[in-house]
Amino acid sequence: MLPSSFTPQFLNQLELFKIRARRSFLGSRQGGHLSPKRGHGIEFSDYRQYELGDNPRHIDWGVYGRTDRLYVKRFQEEQDLRVLLVVDGSASMGQDSTDPKWERARDIALALGYIALMEQDTVSAAILGSRTSPVLSGPRAVHQLGALFDQVVPGGEGNFARDIQRAAAQIKFPGVAVVISDFLCPFEEVERGFNALRSRNLDITAVQILSDEDLRPFERGGDSAIAIDRETSERVDVHFTPELRAEYQQILEDHCEQLRDFCAGARISYALALTSESLGDWLQNILPRVGILR
Repeated sequence: MLPSSFTPQFLNQLELFKIRARRSFLGSRQGGHLSPKRGHGIEFSDYRQYELGDNPRHIDWGVYGRTDRLYVKRFQEEQDLRVLLVVDGSASMGQDSTDPKWERARDIALALGYIALMEQDTVSAAILGSRTSPVLSGPRAVHQLGALFDQVVPGGEGNFARDIQRAAAQIKFPGVAVVISDFLCPFEEVERGFNALRSRNLDITAVQILSDEDLRPFERGGDSAIAIDRETSERVDVHFTPELRAEYQQILEDHCEQLRDFCAGARISYALALTSESLGDWLQNILPRVGILR
């Protein structure tokens, strides 16, 4: 079942988009993306000299009239694209209305899945620390994808690198991978996880989800509180001095900058998604800019 925000109007908006890959991949069946395979598609590739057994319908008679030689047109086939949606299901993704990161991550994954399925691409999802989907195809399969996310409650102490390595081990064919997470874990785990996906020859996009709670955690309540690590449930008494507030902001900015720098160096597309933003506006304005949608 799809979330209530996936209204007919929103779905119509999604149907205007198409998943984009920065390079071509071999598919398993006819689809809407250019393939490295040359055959009888509609996208012209080049010419080659006619050989005995070639279909005469592929002869370019205009070239024959100019050169008195027989050449046949070659075309690039259009095939499906494999799309892997990797979504962080650890406790840091939040479970309540004050920190709706999980709902935003789910909605982004469902939106991208719907776009891909409508274009006859094949889709699979891996929810880190939880479960994976079978390979899905066809527009109606979006309801299977929605049912998968309905069964997930974010929780537990995640291990980003280990969980992504497990997801990467199940990849049989290269394609597009979109990793959706807050990435608020030790950067060494993030780097190992992405390198596991890179080893599978995937075209990768990282979507970082951040909430107001992440950006401004000290605005609610007084100057003292009990801070709880959502991943480990560890509790610490904290007094919110101006120095501590400034230190937190600097650590967060440094971590996010390290993530962006790594993505740029590893040829991974990066997009920031704030839970305070409209999902429709974000999809329309940000993802085409980073190159995952067109």
